Amino acid sequence: MTTENNKNSRFEMRLTQEQRSRIDQAAESKGLTASQWALSNLLAAADRDIHEAHIIRLNNQAWNDFTAALDEPMGPRLTELLESDPIWT
Repeated sequence: MTTENNKNSRFEMRLTQEQRSRIDQAAESKGLTASQWALSNLLAAADRDIHEAHIIRLNNQAWNDFTAALDEPMGPRLTELLESDPIWT
């Protein structure tokens, strides 16, 4: 977890007493404050969700269609595009 000395943003949430107790117990088991534990776990979950958002899942038929399309020869317009000089150079 990256720590920053200049923390200038707050994140608040409302919890039941049971939820707060569970968080406090988990934090204590790791030797952390509740805030440290919550931040660490929130960041891990955020990283996981961001990563998952970039994964494309295909069923068997879609996978077969995709790989079949990759095996097909490229059309002339795509070949021309790939052989052209990039516009950013």
